[in-house]
Amino acid sequence: MPLLTLFVVPPTIREAIMLHLLEAAPNEGVGLIATTSCDDGAIVEAVQFYPGTNLAASPTRFSMDLREVIVAVRDIRKSGQNMGAIVHSHLYGQATPSEIDLTEAHYPDALMVIVSFARQPAEMRAWHIARGDQQTVVTNVRIASTRPRALDR
Repeated sequence: MPLLTLFVVPPTIREAIMLHLLEAAPNEGVGLIATTSCDDGAIVEAVQFYPGTNLAASPTRFSMDLREVIVAVRDIRKSGQNMGAIVHSHLYGQATPSEIDLTEAHYPDALMVIVSFARQPAEMRAWHIARGDQQTVVTNVRIASTRPRALDR
């Protein structure tokens, strides 16, 4: 399987994510992103955003309502897509995984997408979290708003 090199987030989905996360303030917002893969899995594209409720009601951590997770994952599977990313916001910190984020990252097949509102414009970054026997490897995955033209043929 090739290394994931690009996460495509179309503008309409990016706007839906940003709006939902802003509406969750002063707490962290959360949601799931359905994706499809292309280029043998090196590129994934966001195709649907599922906003969630942060039951932790906290500005520094999140816990998405399990009922919402179940409904979203069922819909994602039914449509033949992948649960490709979990998104949440950092209101005051950078768009990098915190120690809490790393400790609570339990879905190795899903990207961790973090939106930081610490500065404007808000910053969205994606991370692949891989756990080994002795270490956790955190890799930044580039985000683009469109697929490379070579893949549109």
